[in-house]
Amino acid sequence: MKKGSVLFTLGLLSIICFVRCDRFLGNRYHDKVEIIQEEKSPNGQYVATSFSCSGGGPAGYFYFNANLRKAAEELDQLDGLMGNHKDWKAFFEIEVRWIDDENLEVSYEEIDLPAYVDNNAVKVKSKYGIKIHHVIKRPKQ
Repeated sequence: MKKGSVLFTLGLLSIICFVRCDRFLGNRYHDKVEIIQEEKSPNGQYVATSFSCSGGGPAGYFYFNANLRKAAEELDQLDGLMGNHKDWKAFFEIEVRWIDDENLEVSYEEIDLPAYVDNNAVKVKSKYGIKIHHVIKRPKQ
């Protein structure tokens, strides 16, 4: 092979690798985020959101989670309130409800299989000084 075609091939492979591997480096710009429920705090300073997120192409991902942020901030789909692995589909039927300016209730069902025990044990209990009350719903029969 000629030196020019080897360099061209290496350059092309580098570009493909960068485009395909950017998700492993934290680039989630192509995620499709759907807001299911969004509630402003009584004082209007914070927003609690229940959402779904999908992406990743053919071997992709789909999950539900909740987020708490300042009212002026954009939703970050990896800043979820539940789960060690934020993009596992471990929680669903998520609802958010403000009790008052300092207390937020997040209710949801969760998958209780043994493989999920460690993941589901991680829950944000407080953020911005707001206490987050996690309520696990019973599965619908």
